[in-house]
Amino acid sequence: MESGPVQAQFLRPEQILAIRRRTSLAFLPLGPLEWHGPHLPLGVDPLRAEMAALELARVMGGVALPTLYMGTERERAPEMLRRIGFQGDEYVVGMDFPACSLRSLYCSEELFGLVLRGWLELIHRSWGFRRIVIVNGHGGENHLAVINRLRLEYEAGGEVRVATVLPVLGFPHGDCGHATREETETLMARYPECTDLCKLPRRGVALRNLRWAIVDGDTFSGRRHTGTVAAAEDPRDADSRRGARIFARTLDQLVRHLDAWLKRRSVPRPRRGRRKA
Repeated sequence: MESGPVQAQFLRPEQILAIRRRTSLAFLPLGPLEWHGPHLPLGVDPLRAEMAALELARVMGGVALPTLYMGTERERAPEMLRRIGFQGDEYVVGMDFPACSLRSLYCSEELFGLVLRGWLELIHRSWGFRRIVIVNGHGGENHLAVINRLRLEYEAGGEVRVATVLPVLGFPHGDCGHATREETETLMARYPECTDLCKLPRRGVALRNLRWAIVDGDTFSGRRHTGTVAAAEDPRDADSRRGARIFARTLDQLVRHLDAWLKRRSVPRPRRGRRKA
């Protein structure tokens, strides 16, 4: 485990070169500035990604790149809208529900893909790192698709290995809600000054998805259709001590996942078919 700084912006050249020789492992945290209810900061996704990237770099001996405050979203499908509580024919992008007081800073898929590709190129071509882990804090489907497309492309090229992790409990099968208890209490554990549960209605008042743009994991997955946040994921029950324990468990799971990834052989280069004469 590293005892000194692991963020690239605080390291001298020889320190980064030493990490490259030792592990060639770089962590790139990212996520958009996005509405997370009135009780949480807009930077929940990138902040959680940064928290995980820093600890992973310390534990695994890598370097953490500056956090990329960027991500994408698109319009929600009618089926998803109905799960949340809409009629199904509305135009709603990501978590920007009509009741939100401030829109999220989502960029286009094209811009996100170009910028992320540029960072991967810089980390590999300019600094020579051969193992890059994208620590992604955002779960938008098209956002994940952009990341996965680039991951597959780089892995198939054979020169650099790219993995992506989401800092949620139970990754890669974890099912996390949006601005619900887990996200709230993990932020409270690290950034208590940025959370304010008093901005939510008193206990006993149902947290309606449409009013607060807070949605639990079961609603996203289709297991619930009540239009309210489940009691088990109610952010008003968030506890910072439990948040610290959840983050520690999440980190342990991510380390095990990445250890297994590092032990696997890289994806072979795709064979190109020969042209017929």
